[in-house]
Amino acid sequence: MAEGVSSYHENLFQWIWAEAEFNCKELRTDCGKPMSILDFGSLNHGAGPDFLQARLVIDGMAWFGAVEIHKSSSQWYRHKHHLDSNFNNVILHVVYEDNLEQPVATKSGSPIFTLTLKSRLHKSLQNLLEIKDNKQMPCGGNVSYINQQAFEKQVGIAHNHYFEYKVNELLSNYPADLPLSSAWKWSLISQLFRTLGIPANREPMLELSHELRSMNLNSSTLQEFVHVAESLAFETSSLDWVNSGMRPASRPLKRVQQAAALCYATLQTPLETFLKSPESSWRKLISSVPVEYSAGKGRKQLLFHTNYLPALYVLGDLLFHTYLKDSAKQQWMVGRQFVPGEVKKPFLKAGFNLRESGGKLGLAHQLKRFCNERNCHRCEVFKSAIRS
Repeated sequence: MAEGVSSYHENLFQWIWAEAEFNCKELRTDCGKPMSILDFGSLNHGAGPDFLQARLVIDGMAWFGAVEIHKSSSQWYRHKHHLDSNFNNVILHVVYEDNLEQPVATKSGSPIFTLTLKSRLHKSLQNLLEIKDNKQMPCGGNVSYINQQAFEKQVGIAHNHYFEYKVNELLSNYPADLPLSSAWKWSLISQLFRTLGIPANREPMLELSHELRSMNLNSSTLQEFVHVAESLAFETSSLDWVNSGMRPASRPLKRVQQAAALCYATLQTPLETFLKSPESSWRKLISSVPVEYSAGKGRKQLLFHTNYLPALYVLGDLLFHTYLKDSAKQQWMVGRQFVPGEVKKPFLKAGFNLRESGGKLGLAHQLKRFCNERNCHRCEVFKSAIRS
């Protein structure tokens, strides 16, 4: 399996069941009993079986209870459902493939009917599921004009989701015990540190920002502030840094200096400055950082889009400043952004045209949280591919 690529999640097979994405005519259980589905049940978001209150007719008898979904039937035992009384009311075990000789049983000892879906899936869906996991893109080689349209729609959805994701990430580091101005600045600073730690030092950089926040450095000069950050990073604290395989511009010392300088500039900038248009306030903030501590053009664009705009959106929300909130979101949605080549490559290899979507960071969100995590059932491209 390729690094960073997951196998299909069980929730994909839950979606197949819930949406009836299989041939439901003349159903038979694996033991040969005729079966019909009156109600697929409701998805269970808590502990226990996947679907509750399903209604089935099996061999002329009505059944009412739960349905459990797995990719393979052996997962019933792997997940220890046979030892869990919460699964005693399961009336049907739905699997993609059956790899057991006998039907599974509940803790009470009752055998459960099994329905295998593999031979009943629509051909286009079956083809996509059979693509080996070492493929970077599950839908690679299945791109058509209709899927290109679906792809543009999906990247737009992912782009919007990514903004919400970055807003929530920023709020997760919001120190609510501080006054609003300081709390907002430090939540932004934490994100700046974290992003400057990409690719391998995000967590130590985030921890460093938290340690700096706990210190009273308001009277420091920029040089003193940077020196304290360096000392904390490499002498005082036991942070675990990754140095190997780093380009010179991404090595920890360089990034710590850049992050410390941005931190100092943010703390020194009056809150009123951040209430102006996103681009003008960002230029003012960046211009206050000396050249020797300035990040490269691509990294600064990444900081602006993935940290600064979500932070301004949060500030606008906190202050009921509609213009700031709306302008930050609008800038994110319509502005062309720098998307790294390593993000674009899998999509280009799969056959997609990136003329429109290649300037949206939602492409990175699509790759990480839809494609690599195999959340295909939530993707418009996947749905388009299996229904076209």
